[in-house]
Amino acid sequence: MQGRLEGCPSTVNCTVHYLEQQIDHFNWASPLGDASHTTFQQRFFINQQWWDREGHGPIFFYFGNEDNVELYVNHTGLMWESAAEFGAMLVFGEHRYYGMSMPYAPNTPGCMSFLTMEQAMADMAYLIDHLREQWGAAESAFVGFGGSYGGMLGSWFRVHYPNAIDGVIAASAPVWSFSGLHPPYDYNAFNQGVTFDASAAGGSTDACKTNLKAAWPRILGAGQTPDGRQLLTEAFRTCKPVRPRDATSDDPYSILQWAEGPWANMAMGNYPFASSYLMHGDSLLPPWPVRVACSHLAKVDAEKDGDRALFEAVRAAVAVQYNNTGDQRCFDITGQLELEARRPRKMTSPPRRRAQGAPQGALPRPVQPRLTLTEQGPADRCVGDWGYQWCTEMTQPFTQGTDQDMFYCPNGTFYPKQNCSDWSAGACPEWSVTPRPEWARVALGGKRIAGSSNLVFSNGLQDPWHGGGVLTNLSDSIFAIILPNGAHHIDLMFSDPADVDYPDIGWAREFERGQMRRWVQEHAQKRMAKRASRQEL
Repeated sequence: MQGRLEGCPSTVNCTVHYLEQQIDHFNWASPLGDASHTTFQQRFFINQQWWDREGHGPIFFYFGNEDNVELYVNHTGLMWESAAEFGAMLVFGEHRYYGMSMPYAPNTPGCMSFLTMEQAMADMAYLIDHLREQWGAAESAFVGFGGSYGGMLGSWFRVHYPNAIDGVIAASAPVWSFSGLHPPYDYNAFNQGVTFDASAAGGSTDACKTNLKAAWPRILGAGQTPDGRQLLTEAFRTCKPVRPRDATSDDPYSILQWAEGPWANMAMGNYPFASSYLMHGDSLLPPWPVRVACSHLAKVDAEKDGDRALFEAVRAAVAVQYNNTGDQRCFDITGQLELEARRPRKMTSPPRRRAQGAPQGALPRPVQPRLTLTEQGPADRCVGDWGYQWCTEMTQPFTQGTDQDMFYCPNGTFYPKQNCSDWSAGACPEWSVTPRPEWARVALGGKRIAGSSNLVFSNGLQDPWHGGGVLTNLSDSIFAIILPNGAHHIDLMFSDPADVDYPDIGWAREFERGQMRRWVQEHAQKRMAKRASRQEL
């Protein structure tokens, strides 16, 4: 589905290429001990329509995310809309293990071992070198772009490979969303950000967050009796009758999880225009989806209205995402949760708290459901998964159910009481790895990145990730810009007529272009100075 992207340039305007990359850039021994398989093909897309090759026009380089890079080719409008002015060539590099850039075939033992930030950055360094040496870009400036994880990757690449990239626009890049930082990251920041969108301060109504917080224990309470389960079946329009909790399943808790599920995604996609980006191109979220969802909850009063009115309002709210096509006659809630649990995770799908003592069938991601004999475990698929990256290097902490957010925390009534202000990384048995929460601080720079240069960190206050972003300038060349009306890296998107009503969005893009001009000019000055120096010799 194109939606508002109709008429915009996309992959059809690009040529597709592949570069042979080392599976392991940092060891000379054969990866996994297999001397016959040491490389893979990294995919990248190129558009040369506006490139001023003779004038050494710059290269706009997108750092691929934890997904098929085609999604970013089709949505990164800032690159496309700036190319003509700069005479730029556009390049979109795909991240290893995602899309078509697969180092290993399924069922290869140990195949996930080389899905690391360091290996991915080395891929991008070799790809940039390839463009310089083989595509006639040796004298060109390289300007990097990345949103979300791609922005994190791009900014860390600038820190670690300053010789390869002249500057990076890092949009909605929560590089400070890790434990052990100084000052510390607020583990509840993400869910507070989602709650902000569902409040009057965020453009919705306070009744939205209040009614949601009230609904969670009432859903679980309804699940305790036959009449209550019948009400849940009717109010949430489940495809199958809601069953009582037993040793293998917990339908009421699954309904709670299902109803919690879409709020983070809608908050990240809380754009003033309809967008398919957070729906992966499959369907459209409406303009301001959180506000649309909250409009249903604004019609009820949790203290005065009965459970039916409250539950139906919750169902109508989350249907803004779950039924945005309008063709769902009922909701297969447990089936949908099981399907979601088997899909590779993205950074845009943070884990939800599990209730201790809940049956296995009710567990949220990243815990995987039991597999049949014919199914693969996640590590056997050998496909990129944020679950693996989270369980190794990208261990971002989350808390939920505090008095500052609208999500559920077991309070001892139906499940053992939990301290919902507490967080620990735990283990990841589904991947057979143990997280290293300190890695971002130790190996990627933590908050000690002011010694770098030529970075723009942009964050929208509608985006719940902004709490882990860089929100103040770090130097005279590392800037932080804030978009009060911005959701997840909206400044990288194609411009839209709706932007006119929100001048901060247009201002952010112009600020970024101003920095891009400076980086390109600085590169040109260095090139001319180097040429003059050679002539003197």
